[in-house]
Amino acid sequence: MCGIVGIALKRDEAAPILVEGLKRLEYRGYDSAGVAIVGEEGVSVVKGVGTIDDLERRFGVSALSGGTGIGHTRWATHGGVTDANAHPHTDCSGRVAVVHNGVIDNFAELRRALEERGHVLRSDTDTEVIPHLVEEGLSNGLSPIQALARAVSMLEGSYAVAAVVSGRREIVVARRGSPLVLGVGEGGNMCASDVAAMLHFTNRYIPLEDGEVAEITPEGVRIWVVGPGGEMTPVEREPRKVDWTASMADKGPYDHFMLKEIYEQPSAIERTLSQAEVYSDRAIDLLLSTLDSGGRVVFAAAGTSYHASLVGKYLLARLASIQAESYVASEFEDWAIPHLREGDLVFAISQSGETADVLMATRAARKLGAKVLAMVNVPGSTLAREADEVLYMGAGPEVGVAATKTYTSQVAMLTYLTARLALRLGRGGSRAGEIADWLPEIPKIVEARLEEMDRLSKRYVDEIVSHHSVFFLGRGINLATSLEGALKLKEISYIHAEGFPGGEYKHGPLALISRDTPAVAILPREDRLRRLMVGNIMEVRARGAKVIVVKADGEEAPAEMEFPAAPEGLPEELTPIPFIVPLQLLAYRAAVALGRDPDKPRNLAKSVTVI
Repeated sequence: MCGIVGIALKRDEAAPILVEGLKRLEYRGYDSAGVAIVGEEGVSVVKGVGTIDDLERRFGVSALSGGTGIGHTRWATHGGVTDANAHPHTDCSGRVAVVHNGVIDNFAELRRALEERGHVLRSDTDTEVIPHLVEEGLSNGLSPIQALARAVSMLEGSYAVAAVVSGRREIVVARRGSPLVLGVGEGGNMCASDVAAMLHFTNRYIPLEDGEVAEITPEGVRIWVVGPGGEMTPVEREPRKVDWTASMADKGPYDHFMLKEIYEQPSAIERTLSQAEVYSDRAIDLLLSTLDSGGRVVFAAAGTSYHASLVGKYLLARLASIQAESYVASEFEDWAIPHLREGDLVFAISQSGETADVLMATRAARKLGAKVLAMVNVPGSTLAREADEVLYMGAGPEVGVAATKTYTSQVAMLTYLTARLALRLGRGGSRAGEIADWLPEIPKIVEARLEEMDRLSKRYVDEIVSHHSVFFLGRGINLATSLEGALKLKEISYIHAEGFPGGEYKHGPLALISRDTPAVAILPREDRLRRLMVGNIMEVRARGAKVIVVKADGEEAPAEMEFPAAPEGLPEELTPIPFIVPLQLLAYRAAVALGRDPDKPRNLAKSVTVI
């Protein structure tokens, strides 16, 4: 999705800090970029289709002089991918420049009204109405912050907006429905779509809430909440500190962020388990109070987080004898809301904490009296602030669009939480205790096998990239692993990949199997499921498919290739973490072999902040 960054400095060096901030937002996905710098001669705007590096080569952005500026990476929604549609957008005079993330639902009516009043709009975007509305406010004698507050009061939809005005040192910002945080630093202050974009400058931030506007100057930040009549009431809010560092959001010696983040998983999981010890008691209390009052547990998540929720659903049933439901967040209002009632608990999972579908689901659930338990990775995110209780993963910033370390951290947190819950309830017998004992070993298990899994993925990748489709088979808890493995492959290599329950192959997918369709099978450790999966493997091999099997040591399966990803004796419930790692690496190696950029797959964004 679109990314915003802005800085107001005491010295005239805003441009290079803006460029660095924009680079840290590249993971969100974009097709064009631009900056606006306030200098002695007014507002200088440079923008265009392509990457931030392309912009630097064309315009020498970092050399622009000025202490205040805003920047933007655009992911096209309204209007095609053109230089004219890139942000920032300006008013008629060129004095006002605006960047925006979100969707303005009533932009067509606003545009017609502005044009009738003599304004000339030059793009096809919804955003361009905003600088012209600000221009009108300024013409009526309003200050920049008042003019922006007036402008956004006319908008319907979602927005995070940042604006600069010629001759002024401040940035004025507003937020409703799209993320925006303020950064508090030495020698200046910032705003950005997320904390990671500011880490090169500061690790102190203030989240901006819906319905608020703020003024950012080199000396400080001021926040107001805008009332229904347009009145502005000052808000006092202390900065928070995030324990992320700038180096955490750098590639270091790795070719891509995705590879770095795959290799970071042992330390990320270890941090998550430490975080689980801090946050799990309150989460368990909320779960217990829900169950005691007869409420149900309902997961809401999207993409990779949805696959993690399937693991959570399985573990709750298997260890704690709790029946939970799991819904794709975009379908939540149609499938879950009709059955949701007061006292139920929505367990919302989102890496960014800003996923629009998840926020819509939780807000709809709260209107019915449901509680919300959130699991997020990004501190200060909207979902974290709106939830009744929060589980912070602590995986560190994840820059690659394809989730890797945040998925295994989510699964680790869910496993820890469920094992503890089962022990509190006196359920799960010795199994819950065994899983709790094994769980601290998982980071070591992953770390010990990473190099070998990567070596094997390089050996097997030719079998993957030489075909147009790959099918993944899973059973039991590792059905989620098959779905996640397929998602990783398709989203970064663009090879068609699908995950299925092993038993479903005879109900349709087997018709697609041939010599041209390799299969990846996740071999269960449980005897009954293992026998069934071996049968599935034999069926696809009989149709000419070559099989890659992911398994634990000591397990045998008829396959041409294998990833021994876990030690013998590891409980089945813990295998989703080590079993997904070779599939992440296989997807990464396939993308690289095909010349794709695994960090920035086409058409995709890291955080989906618009519906």
